[in-house]
Amino acid sequence: MEEPRPILYGVSDYAQIRKKNAWFVDRTAKIRDLEKVAYALFLRPRRFGKSLLCSILEAYYDIRFADRFDELFGGTAIGENPTEEHNKYLVLRFDFSAVSKEVANVQGSFEFQASIRCDAFARRYADLLPEGMAERVISAPDCNAKLGVITTELKDSSRKLYILIDEYDNFTNTILAESGLDAYNDLCHGDGFFKQFFTELKAATSGTEAAVPRLFVTGVSPVTMDDVTSGFNIGTNISLDSVFADLTGFRHDDLRAMVQYYAPRCGFDAEKAERVCLDWFDNYRFGSFDAPSVANTTLVLNFFDKLVRAQTWPDDYIDENLRTDYAKIRHLVTLNRRLNGNFRVLETLMETGTLSERLIRSFQAKELSQKENFTSLLYWLGITTITGGERGRTRFGIPNETLKRLAAKMIPDAYADIHQIDGRVQAINDALVDFSFDGTWRKFTDILAEIVKENFRVRDSIDGEKTVQSTMVALLCAAAGPYFVHHEGEAGGGFYDIALEPRLLEWPDIAHAAIIELKYLKPGDPEPTPEALASIKAEAIDQLDRYCADPALVAKWRLKPVESPTANLSTFQPFNLSTDGAGGSVSLHRLVLVFKGGDCLLAEEV
Repeated sequence: MEEPRPILYGVSDYAQIRKKNAWFVDRTAKIRDLEKVAYALFLRPRRFGKSLLCSILEAYYDIRFADRFDELFGGTAIGENPTEEHNKYLVLRFDFSAVSKEVANVQGSFEFQASIRCDAFARRYADLLPEGMAERVISAPDCNAKLGVITTELKDSSRKLYILIDEYDNFTNTILAESGLDAYNDLCHGDGFFKQFFTELKAATSGTEAAVPRLFVTGVSPVTMDDVTSGFNIGTNISLDSVFADLTGFRHDDLRAMVQYYAPRCGFDAEKAERVCLDWFDNYRFGSFDAPSVANTTLVLNFFDKLVRAQTWPDDYIDENLRTDYAKIRHLVTLNRRLNGNFRVLETLMETGTLSERLIRSFQAKELSQKENFTSLLYWLGITTITGGERGRTRFGIPNETLKRLAAKMIPDAYADIHQIDGRVQAINDALVDFSFDGTWRKFTDILAEIVKENFRVRDSIDGEKTVQSTMVALLCAAAGPYFVHHEGEAGGGFYDIALEPRLLEWPDIAHAAIIELKYLKPGDPEPTPEALASIKAEAIDQLDRYCADPALVAKWRLKPVESPTANLSTFQPFNLSTDGAGGSVSLHRLVLVFKGGDCLLAEEV
């Protein structure tokens, strides 16, 4: 069998991908739809293929690539039926991901990055520009002046300009998250250099026979664009348009095609690989719940790169680069070492798995404290996706296991800014691994109870039961190890509080799972008598009986059969079921935890 096509993980150079015949998902047919929008803003979460899209557009429209059209677009949808505008433009491409995120260096770094792009443009097209223009661009004193020379002198020429701006808000998002609102506002308001750049850009798109008839901008959120251009008033935000819902990302059929191509050539389990992709990288919907579900491009390629090139099954499905990206966001939920209202939104997401607000298309950074704006920011960042809608509101949920882990990590990270618990997240992970093999559950519940008690005290306003639940869910998700962590999942006609579902695909020899029922008493309530505690425990047992008898849960988790159908359920440890009588391999532990305020009064297996 021939060598499989390479996976070029981290490569966003379209020409290189085509030259090496690397794996590529063809979305070029949508270039025809893009041409209907002269000035477009396209927003997607980090590592979703936006830079590759810019590279494709550059190769398609750049006059310098005209003699390579068949090489670059032969066999693609747009190559079979090109538009009249292909290879008709001078392309000026900016990439702001390289701009420094340090406040002290950002202006100089931006100036340097934008200037070298303008100078490179002048040199590349020197023979096609008006006489002496290349020299005038290069000798201009700063990037705005260089851009002004380019756009002013091309306005009266036969040559037209296509401007591509990739990752327009990469550095501003980091500065907002890590350096605060004041530092961010200095960049984007008043006479800030970044706002001046967009002012120059707007002028280039204005008037009769504008020098810039086409502009395509990519980014993550609308926040910076609203701050520097009052909501991208020079063009159209196409990010929620249904026709562009799958402009980037891998659809289910794309994932299946990859699995079917590589599995027989590389010798891995096709069904397992497809399941991992769906569970860990998929289920983003952009614009509406009716939009096609797509998977994160870079996460999929990272996964397949390990399977194909390294010939190893990954130990961890979360791309470290993505982990670093989302680690920055925790600063948006703390202020002056206190948890703010945004933290409560994040907590609600982890407690219930869902948020319901209007999807806001455009808002400024100073408005992030408003609940609906921060909820929308979570969507734009890719922490949530659209799962439905009702009564004029959009329903948001966490798209996959990767984002569940990353979102959950934000809660203990925010707590860590106030009260150090980082080391104990790893301790919880170690305890969960031990539990998965030997069934000793008390180690991880003791650590959870300890952290709940500490952070119950530091909360700005106490919403007792939710504080206990969200803290436990977030810590378990962040340290999940061999488990999928579920909260308020449906089973047996009810909804359990917390479940540790074994990750059997990756840990086939896992031996233990758990369902945890939480009971809560308010801090001011009287101390419960032994009889009251027994009554609370009996209620929990009744609920657990129903959850644990759910045939779907038993089959999916491969639970062992019950050892004694007549066992006293209040004392039987562990309680196990099987739907087919053949028996599974996993023992289920039914745990009851009773809290009074932040204090754990009872932790028992029943």
